[in-house]
Amino acid sequence: MGEDIVKDSRIEFPSYSIGRLYVYERKSYRPPHIRVNDTDAELERYEKVRRDAVDSLSVAYERTNERAGAQNAEIFKAQIMILKDEEYNARVIKNILNDGKNAEWAVSEASRYFYELFNSIDDENVRAKAMDIKDVTNKLIRLLTGTDNALDIREPVILASAYLSPSELIQIKREMLKGIVMLEGSQYSHVVILAKTLGIPVVLGVYMPDSLTGHEAVIDGVNGQVFVDPDTELKEKYERLIDEEARENSLLKKYIGVDTVTSYGKKVSLLANIAGIDDVRYAVECDSEGIGLTRTEFMFLDRNTLPLEKEHFEAYRDIVLASGGRNVTFRTLDLGADKSSAPLHLKAEENPALGRRAIRICLDRKDVFLSQIKGILRAAAFGDVSILYPMITSADEVVKIGGIMKEAVNELDAEGVAYGTVKQGIMIETPAAVFISDILAKMVDFFSIGTNDLTQYTLAVDRQNREVAKYYDPMHEAVMRMIRMTVENAHKAGITVTVCGELASDLSATKRLIDMGVDALSVSPGDLLKIRKAICEL
Repeated sequence: MGEDIVKDSRIEFPSYSIGRLYVYERKSYRPPHIRVNDTDAELERYEKVRRDAVDSLSVAYERTNERAGAQNAEIFKAQIMILKDEEYNARVIKNILNDGKNAEWAVSEASRYFYELFNSIDDENVRAKAMDIKDVTNKLIRLLTGTDNALDIREPVILASAYLSPSELIQIKREMLKGIVMLEGSQYSHVVILAKTLGIPVVLGVYMPDSLTGHEAVIDGVNGQVFVDPDTELKEKYERLIDEEARENSLLKKYIGVDTVTSYGKKVSLLANIAGIDDVRYAVECDSEGIGLTRTEFMFLDRNTLPLEKEHFEAYRDIVLASGGRNVTFRTLDLGADKSSAPLHLKAEENPALGRRAIRICLDRKDVFLSQIKGILRAAAFGDVSILYPMITSADEVVKIGGIMKEAVNELDAEGVAYGTVKQGIMIETPAAVFISDILAKMVDFFSIGTNDLTQYTLAVDRQNREVAKYYDPMHEAVMRMIRMTVENAHKAGITVTVCGELASDLSATKRLIDMGVDALSVSPGDLLKIRKAICEL
């Protein structure tokens, strides 16, 4: 598959497909629980299989790099890192040497421990790491039991399986897959991201019995539905949707390289929200004008130690370089008890949304904050960088941040380390910040409005609670008035305002936000072109 085709599929995200089902009935296999006498021999057996798994995943990395680009190949690097992880291997080795367990049992127990650890955290990105553990476990056990066989698909099908790993997916020729249906997984799981990258529509949470192999099916990736043996009327309906989507995607591509300007001459900056190096490359493909929000939490998750300044610097530098000269805004650590990080040792809270989180943690843990700020400043030596501080509720917090920033600069000067200048902004995501936005606007270089939390705090609605979801309305007049007030106070002080919450991607809100005077919208990379089209047609 050529590079241009990969780029097209990244932008298109096909949603529908019609084809014959092939149900991959994964045989359930319970690893034997055997006590072994020769633990040294069993350990060598495990080490050999672990090396084989690393070799196999390295091949998958090269194949993915060729077919879907380096950013998607990183999936396999992550899994290789698990196989080389000291803590993971120490647990397996302990199970063998100390407890006399056979390799299959030792691997299963160690993997179960880490899988449950990651899967218990209420964050989709962290749970995706749990799926990495599962993939690695399955790979090791298949190798240990001699059952590591590739899927043999010889004609175009809609593949249905309870579970599919990235390494299994990448072994299948792209032209043989019209769609994927899986019972397990999430939209953030690596296999789903990889499938979308390759232009394969996916439906999750649906079980398909083996008896349906060979039956015709329609999959609807928008509504998460599968229709088996569709009648003529339903099939024709989805054929029309497939044609319409193809036409719409073709039209969207015309907006690559087009200025984001309304028909009456209002210029709006269109930026991307990202969560790592993969996203920034995709944002560049989709012609983002800059990175409006980099979620730096990826530096703190899936680890047992706090990131060092050097780690911050290297990760942020790579993002700045990948942006191709565009401005990159790094939001500082935005975690709390509801989305925690093991090395931060945050205590459970009854209401974490109103607790110790985001800037409150950073000001309490100056060591953590200072390390991150110094890393961002050093990355700024390589490009245009801004820093964004979340969950601000007072001017006093901004003053304290300024003091820590001065301390960071002084330390870098004393160390003789190169760094760059940055613009500093704050998130407006609490009513408190809105009502003193006239004061705050004189203290910073820009505002970013986080409409998700602003809506939550304004309407007293926990946005994670499905029981009150009907009360969560980002277009509520109270929220709209707060956005307008923030924009007016910002412009009086001569600073800009970006909206970076989900409302920025809502086409029904686009005109109203621009009419209010919002200067920039920051959205998911996949939404960039549809928002640009909407703005240009205003």
